[in-house]
Amino acid sequence: MILALLLAAGGCDRLAARRVVVATSWPAAERERMVEEFVRWLAAGSGAGDGARGPIAIDWLVLDPGDDREQLAKRRDAPDVLFGGSSLDFERLAASGRLAPLPQVESSTWAVVRRGEVRVEESPRVGAGTAPVDDRTEVAFDDPRIDPVSMAWAEGPLFGSAFAEGYARLVRAAGCRRGVGSRTGAAAAAVARGEADRAPVVMFDRGSSTASRPDQVPWLEGVAILRTGLNRAAAVAFVRFLASEGRLVPAPGPDGRASLAARELMADLLGATLVDAQDELREAWVVLERNGSPAKELRWMTEPPPWPPASVAKLLAPQDEAAMRLVEDLAGQVAPDAGARAWLVRSWLSPARSIDRDLLEELARAADGALVREPRFREWLRAEWTAWARQRYRRVSRVVAGSRS
Repeated sequence: MILALLLAAGGCDRLAARRVVVATSWPAAERERMVEEFVRWLAAGSGAGDGARGPIAIDWLVLDPGDDREQLAKRRDAPDVLFGGSSLDFERLAASGRLAPLPQVESSTWAVVRRGEVRVEESPRVGAGTAPVDDRTEVAFDDPRIDPVSMAWAEGPLFGSAFAEGYARLVRAAGCRRGVGSRTGAAAAAVARGEADRAPVVMFDRGSSTASRPDQVPWLEGVAILRTGLNRAAAVAFVRFLASEGRLVPAPGPDGRASLAARELMADLLGATLVDAQDELREAWVVLERNGSPAKELRWMTEPPPWPPASVAKLLAPQDEAAMRLVEDLAGQVAPDAGARAWLVRSWLSPARSIDRDLLEELARAADGALVREPRFREWLRAEWTAWARQRYRRVSRVVAGSRS
């Protein structure tokens, strides 16, 4: 990360000027324009009511799109302001109590500073512009656990009204010849080089606030003041400047949206079944395509994992006291909290179902959130989903190859 000092008043002594450290991945041209606007705002005395008289230097801490904002906020020399970046980062930071209340944005610790859309963009060798994406369109994407753009693109169908169909589309996309990228921006770079046909990217059109096609989803970027920043007064002045320019919109409320915990569980699910098991997944797609993609096996391939997980269902199969003891022992190992453990056993004894949005929300709310906050449960669940996916993809390869031999 590059640290650049840009003074907000020409001719002032750099050592005498106050500072606000602003971490952002916005490009240089936009940063320079913002400095000019901040200079004019200060010169007009607009920030005097906040004690913001005189020059304030903006120290730009320039981030890569894939830099971890949560880790940045934990640093002893953390910046004063986070500017731009996925709304998911700001939701996580707000939930962990690392953000200070924002001025002029009532009852909020972060606000929306820019809106856009996540769209699927084509490689130059396919054609310029964007195109609708159906179930058979090859789309390269990156690990949703680390790439907010891929996460947003996946959330559109999965947390809409058709979870199973959205999951099937992602299983198909994960089988592309390139595979799932391991870092933010890898898929988009592959498209630019002509190594992949399509990838989700963020497009910023002024005034864009909602998705206009089924293959597009809204993208929100935020701004927040970190509690650990050393220059609070200057940070407040910077945020008031943004508000005065009409740049800020209150962060969206929870109405109709998936909870943060459910979205993080969804990222775990996709990482386990599409990324950690992608060798078996890609091999299964090769076998399927080579043998005409039989409908039954194709359906197996694209089904979400079951609940209870396959290993738990196997333990419960004898339906006797010994089976119950094994299940209760397992629940105690992955969920030491008594309330979470009791909820988990009851859920496992309920009728089997497939993972969907409602189930992810139930897991997120179980025992007032104690279950999903338990690291042992999360680790166990990720391992279960990965093992199930690998076995499922191997079974598809084995059955299809055997039926055609």
